[in-house]
Amino acid sequence: MRVTNSMLVSNLRKNLNYSMTRMDKLQNQMATGRKYAHISDDPGALIYGMSARNKLARLDNYKSTVSTAQDWLLQAEVGVMELQSTLVNAYELTIDAASDSKGTLPESGSDKPNIAMVVAQLRDHFVDTLNTTFGDKFVFSGYNTPGDPTLDPSGSGAYLDPAIKAFTVQGSPPQLYFNGFNLSQFDGMSYAEFTSEPPSGPMAAELAQLRSLQADVLTFDVGTGVEMKVTMNGIDLLMFATPDTDPGGTGEMLIRNSWNVLQELFERTSAGEPAANISRMVSPLQGAQNHLLTKTAEIGGRVRRLELLEARYESDAINYERMRSDAEDADMAQVIMYFKMAEAVHQAALSAGARSIQPTLMDFLR
Repeated sequence: MRVTNSMLVSNLRKNLNYSMTRMDKLQNQMATGRKYAHISDDPGALIYGMSARNKLARLDNYKSTVSTAQDWLLQAEVGVMELQSTLVNAYELTIDAASDSKGTLPESGSDKPNIAMVVAQLRDHFVDTLNTTFGDKFVFSGYNTPGDPTLDPSGSGAYLDPAIKAFTVQGSPPQLYFNGFNLSQFDGMSYAEFTSEPPSGPMAAELAQLRSLQADVLTFDVGTGVEMKVTMNGIDLLMFATPDTDPGGTGEMLIRNSWNVLQELFERTSAGEPAANISRMVSPLQGAQNHLLTKTAEIGGRVRRLELLEARYESDAINYERMRSDAEDADMAQVIMYFKMAEAVHQAALSAGARSIQPTLMDFLR
């Protein structure tokens, strides 16, 4: 077959275009750091990389949620420890008020009213701690939030107190309420009746409502199908079981309310009751402290679990980032080497083409 000059030029232009296309692809890889610019370049690898990206995005959300959950649990732990500290102070005052061995508190009770005033402050602080907030939510009352200021319905034009509390003290004698529900009514109930399932007895309806309130706990989705409680329900913190130690008591387990225990201690000390009567408050206070210690340990277990989740997510993020990099990132050393090779080939093609198409038939005849 006869090879003409135009054929040489055509083939040269086609080969040069192929060479420049290859160099352009390698140059794009160096500029972007990615192997492929289009899905059609390698659909399998790009789908693999997109899957890794989705998993990384999901991990970032879970890591953020775990961090927020840790903040909530830290606040709950601080609150429970403060409740525990309040009970410890009340316990020490009870020991002082019930002790006559040093003769510091005579049976006449001259100093007991002073102790009663301190107990009253501890009792009020106990309620304030139960109303601890974090952000715009109460820590110990589930999803209940502090109220906004509202106009007085009487038409006076004044605004009502915006500090609407989850735990309040109402009535005379004072009783503790949670979201308008009387918690003090269960103080002294038998443990068997309190834990009956389904609720039974004369207070079955009240027990059903109580358990509905107990289920209101703030939870976070910290993993695929993994939900964790990040707060404690105040009812669970308050209610505890203790043996009946009163004179003539049966010794059975009774349900006590920590706030009611403080209230009863206040009443006995303010009335200047004998040391023997005040000493009966030692056992309930110890039971309340032990109950809160158990709750503190429960919070610690949740925090430890979140730490393990956080460590696992960090490890998973490294693995998924490696998967994404293997699918998408270009090997820069390899790309540079191939680019230099393609550049040398292109320059050689230009040099050879310039020599082959320069002579023409007229040049030869001349």
